Amino acid sequence: MTAVTPLFRAAGRLVSPGGTKGKLTILTYHRVPPDIDPLLSSDQVNAQKFSKHMGILAECFNVLCLPEALERLARGTLPSRALSITFDDGYRDNYTIALPILQSHGMKATFFVCSGYLNDGLMFNDVIIESLRACQSTQLDLCWLGLGHLPVHDMTSKHVSAQKILGAVKYLPFLEREQACARLWQAAAPGKELPRLMMTDDQIRQLVAHGMTIGGHTHTHPILNRIDLDSARQDIAHNRQLLATLVGHEPLIFAYPNGRPVRDYGHEHVQLVMELGYHAAVSTAWGVATHSCDRYQLPRFAPWEGNPRRLVMQLLRNAMTGQHPLTARNVG
Repeated sequence: MTAVTPLFRAAGRLVSPGGTKGKLTILTYHRVPPDIDPLLSSDQVNAQKFSKHMGILAECFNVLCLPEALERLARGTLPSRALSITFDDGYRDNYTIALPILQSHGMKATFFVCSGYLNDGLMFNDVIIESLRACQSTQLDLCWLGLGHLPVHDMTSKHVSAQKILGAVKYLPFLEREQACARLWQAAAPGKELPRLMMTDDQIRQLVAHGMTIGGHTHTHPILNRIDLDSARQDIAHNRQLLATLVGHEPLIFAYPNGRPVRDYGHEHVQLVMELGYHAAVSTAWGVATHSCDRYQLPRFAPWEGNPRRLVMQLLRNAMTGQHPLTARNVG
């Protein structure tokens, strides 16, 4: 326990009370690489940073598994300084690196899984990053993507180019996005096999065996606002069915891909998630969950701060100011 832990706990009880005025902080993580990866974003959380995060959270917050936390939030029995941990997408390092760290602190987490990329699949953003990592040329001709000739002669130029490519393809229709990524891989790494970055079926089952929660996150991670509603329904339902077959029960909590209200999903998708049998859903809008929040648009907070004390201050500030998160509203 650090010298400031009692102070942080006292502040937490004030800004994040329990009971009927309870506030639930929900954290969102993605990859947890073993070391700093120069091709990932600057706010990445690697193994060392994640371990520091879990250490300070164990000292200063009451960490609950998300299903229990949501049930207690609804009943008005949430403890003060309540916090839940979530992961999006289904990366293998969630199992190999994050899970042992969580277990060392006696913590549970929820893993929102894209079923279409388990085992040997790779998400589009990672195809882009791994294409540039494998590329041995000094520049790439991406005129076909409207980006001209991009320099890729070192890790710095590759990182900059990766961000430009991500921006160009992220909101393309699904098939166009997949075709663009496949074309990039063939141009940057001809003859090479894609790396395996996602969890296997057995690792998903092992997470459940260790007391972790599996949630839905679509089958192919489409931006829901960029596909028709029938396609969205099929993708979400297929994901839920596959995960149920994998772990023995249907997931009850859903995470919207990309998750920004209005921009990435609309109120029609909120209704869709309800109709398909989910009991709750999370977005990526920043804020803190309260009893008055839309249970199908719960906000989360993405922690990036490496200094444990500053991280706690960020979370306390979010609990104090984030009571009115952005949501996708019904305009019909």
